[in-house]
Formats: sequence, structure tokens, C-alpha cells
Amino acid sequence: MRIAFVVNNYPPKTGGVETHVHSLAQHLRSLGHKILVITLAEQAGAAVDDGIEVVRMREHLRVGDVLGFPSVGATRRVARLLEEHRIDAVSVHTRFFPMTWIGLRAGRRAGAAVVHTEHGSDHVVSPSALISTASRMVDRTLGRSVLRSADAVLGVSESVTAFVRRLSGREARVFYNAIDASPSTEAPERSAEFDRLVFVGRLVAGKGADVFVDLVAGLAAANPAIEAIMLGDGPDRGAIEDLVRRSGVQERITLRGRVAPEEVRRELRGAILVNPTTLAEGFQTTLLEALDAGGRVATYDVPGAALLQEQGHPVAISARKDRDALRDAVLAVREGDAAAAPLHGWYWEDRAGEYAEILARSVQGRSRRR
Repeated sequence: MRIAFVVNNYPPKTGGVETHVHSLAQHLRSLGHKILVITLAEQAGAAVDDGIEVVRMREHLRVGDVLGFPSVGATRRVARLLEEHRIDAVSVHTRFFPMTWIGLRAGRRAGAAVVHTEHGSDHVVSPSALISTASRMVDRTLGRSVLRSADAVLGVSESVTAFVRRLSGREARVFYNAIDASPSTEAPERSAEFDRLVFVGRLVAGKGADVFVDLVAGLAAANPAIEAIMLGDGPDRGAIEDLVRRSGVQERITLRGRVAPEEVRRELRGAILVNPTTLAEGFQTTLLEALDAGGRVATYDVPGAALLQEQGHPVAISARKDRDALRDAVLAVREGDAAAAPLHGWYWEDRAGEYAEILARSVQGRSRRR
């Protein structure tokens, strides 16, 4: 098949959706499919990245570090690219991105099937009343239209498909997130006591960096061996650095900022991933990466955590979304059985074939309707 990903963000931009799209595109290519990526960037241009043709259109009015808008006439240009490349299926991701709406409309003009993957389990969570209100308006108009109009809709967890149903009335298929298998075969570098705690995520409200600092401060009083690493950056970094100083744990917590994916895996090896997010997450691949690296997970109740726990992985879920309950989860997983079940089925080499079958059925269905 000839497949086009039409997305707002693509590497070198980083994030959960970006990683999902990049890994999926690479593995589809390895299966013999022709892949085109159409995305936004500060500078327009076309290039071949890792064997995949990537067309970058000029981005305008970027909001934060995730949301930007294309130039006027983008739908027409994208449709022309799809026709020139004789695209069979268009893949779009997350309901509120402008390139998702454009990919749907352009795909229709080009006669391609359009498959939408939803990554959010609820409306956008923000301390700003304006952003919260605006995001709900977008969800109930353009977002709902995308979910109802795509040839097929997927959700990266059961929580996501439930949200799709609430928002649009559409039944979505669960298509779990996945990871690339770690190339390392080394044994865990950390001690068996799992006294190393790791936070991975953007330093923004709701992601839980402040809860992590408070948690480490509390545990440090009783366990002098505790050490902590924070991986990620964002607008709240200054506030988090100040909280670390005020909490007196400068010697316990290292803020490393944003690091390469392979460095994240290295830090997670033999450690406990602490995940205190209250955002509307879809399925955080960091949970899988921690388990793949021989680590453990202590988390708030987020999509996918219960399933991983049921499959026998060392995952402890906080009874409540507060620091004290999370501390109990950390202690429980630290003292639990070190044995972990293999991550069968959670790698892209397994999931890409499933996705190709979904696209093929959507293309066949559109052909029959013509």
C-alpha cells in the first residue's frame, strides 16, 4: 500500500504522538509499504528521513510546543500531494490538531481511505479556563466531525475508546500503543532494592513533577539510599528547581532536562518509574519502556496500567491520586517480586502488521462504496 501520515508534529519534534507515528511509519516501511509523511515545521521543505519521504509545510501561530497551524490553502496542497503519490490510505492522529482536519478533507478529495487514531482519554486538562473552554468547543465541533467522518477510528487504550464514544457516539477499535524493543541485553545496572526513582515527562502543570519532588522528600527522611532523576523540560522547570531547593533534596534529585530516548531507557534500567500525571493521557509508552528496561512502575491510575498489572508486570497503581497513596505504591512495587512477564505483543514489530490490516480493510471498504 501507499500510506500517508498527515500530522502536525514529526521528529525531530518529540512527544508521545510523534514517537508513535515515527515508529509505526518505520515498521510499515519495513513491511514493504510506501510511506509519505506530511507535517509542519518552521522551515518548509522536503527530505528523505530514515528512508521515508517527509514533506514539511510552513507552520504559523504555534501555541506552546505542540500546536501550530498551516498556511491558507493547505488542504488543496495536501490533496495534490496525495494524488501525486497515488496514496491509498491516510493516517491522522488526535482529533484537535489542524493537520488532522486537513488530512481528512484532503484524503476525501484524493479518494483515499482515512484512518484516525485517537490518543487522548478526555478533554484537554489545563489550569487555564480559557484553554479548557476553547478545547471543549473544538472537541465538540471539528473533533467530533473527524471522529464521525473517518473510515475507521482507533484508540490507544480502552479509556480512549470510551472517550471517543462519549464525544461522537462512534465505536472505536482499541489499538494499543507500543514501543521498539530495547537493543540492550545488559542486566539491570541498579541494585535489587530499587532505590532509584525516575520521573519522565514535560515539566508542565498536571504532569506531576511537583508531586514527585514532594514524594522524594518524604521518602528520603526514612531511606538515605533514595536517589531520583527527572527527565524532561518545560515551562515549569524554574518552579520545579525552586521546589527542589525549598524541599532540601538538592543532593537527592538530579534534573537532567530533555534527553535522547536511549538515555531514557538507560536511566529506567533497574529503577522505579514514578508516574503521577493527572492529564488526559491515552497510553504512555514510558510505562512499557520502564518494563522493557527491567524496571518497575508506580503510577496513578492511568490507561493501560491495570492491563499491564494483570499481565504480571511489576506495576503498582496508587489507590488515590495523591502523594501519600503514590508513596504506598512505590513501597509496594519496591518490595514486590522482581520477576516480570515478557512484554509479548507490546512491540511495534507486532503491532505494525495489525495496523496494515486495518488500513487494507478501510481501503477495500471505500472501494466498494464508490
